[in-house]
Amino acid sequence: MNKKIISFWILLVSFFSIWFWYSLVFAWNLWEIEFKLSDNIFLDSFGLNKTKILIKTKENLDNISISWECGVSGKIIEKTSNYYIFEVFLTQEKCTKQNIKTTFSSWDLNLETILNIASNYSLYSTYLDYSDLKLKKYLSNIDAKILNLKSFETYNKSIHLSKYDFLRENRKLQELKYLREFIYDLVKKREEKYITPIKWSSLTTVPSKLPNAWRPYRESYTNWVHEWWDFDTNFWETVVSLDYWLVIRVVDKFDFVDLDKLKTTWELTQADRIKNLDILRGKQVWVKTMKWDVAFYSHLNEVYSNIKVWDVVFKWQALWTVWITWVPDKNYTDYHLHIEVRKNPYIDTRKIPYSVDEYMKWNWYFKWESEKYILENQYNIFWKNE
Repeated sequence: MNKKIISFWILLVSFFSIWFWYSLVFAWNLWEIEFKLSDNIFLDSFGLNKTKILIKTKENLDNISISWECGVSGKIIEKTSNYYIFEVFLTQEKCTKQNIKTTFSSWDLNLETILNIASNYSLYSTYLDYSDLKLKKYLSNIDAKILNLKSFETYNKSIHLSKYDFLRENRKLQELKYLREFIYDLVKKREEKYITPIKWSSLTTVPSKLPNAWRPYRESYTNWVHEWWDFDTNFWETVVSLDYWLVIRVVDKFDFVDLDKLKTTWELTQADRIKNLDILRGKQVWVKTMKWDVAFYSHLNEVYSNIKVWDVVFKWQALWTVWITWVPDKNYTDYHLHIEVRKNPYIDTRKIPYSVDEYMKWNWYFKWESEKYILENQYNIFWKNE
């Protein structure tokens, strides 16, 4: 046999032998995640806003650093010669990401894992477009899963993390219970009527302030019709939340010079008229209610700085103050709040995300209904302040 071939095979066998024995002896000098209590972090839950991660290694990880996009705090809660157990949790109150990459760093070693983030905002964003019937089916499915995990309900602190299966199933059970309570609360909130957005005020009975009132003076640049209620009130009157909701749009920068953006020719498209109407709303905040509707608060003076997109707002919460209606006349002093509540046409289809223009095309409550019908039925959706 050719000596060169023999030498080649000897070298090849020697290489794989060395590699094999190196793997056996030194492989544990590398590190790996052997166990995660959960892949999920529930941002607004005190008990579920953290997880435990077990890293198997023979490296010294006492000075390890942990990082991810939304901030993190982590600590070693247990260690042996073979593994380290870390408890990690978010430090930021808000995180708009759905998934975050968590990195463990020690000297020149990096280990990464992905965690799912669930905030109340993201949960509402998921479930608000579902009908009551669909939500109740979800609740039924969740109850069945909880029943199947009943044997993992009792948690004993003496149970060591090595009982991987039990701890993981116990955590899954706690997450299902949290989700059940969240959806159940959403269904209950939908049974409540809206409150009037000016505290202790009643709905108007003035024809010109009702939905569908004629607006002939702006026929050339909008659709000439009033699309919901006006609430006459004092300058700087406080406006409150008519429901529990999510903030989906904030327009807090506006001045009369912005009215120059209005298109006023007679050859306008429907899209042009919708955009003109949006300009006339001036400073405004859009919110999505628990009943899957979208409400536009318009003609605002001051939008409180703590009101941001992604906020979850509570019923009766003070939000902003009233100014004058935005019309092309600087001497106009009609102090009132204009509010529209539009019905979501995509229930159970989750056509998300919606565009600003699309929201404005949704029909408002009582569209084209008579004045008599509106006055007789408006308190079917609003709580009557008596």
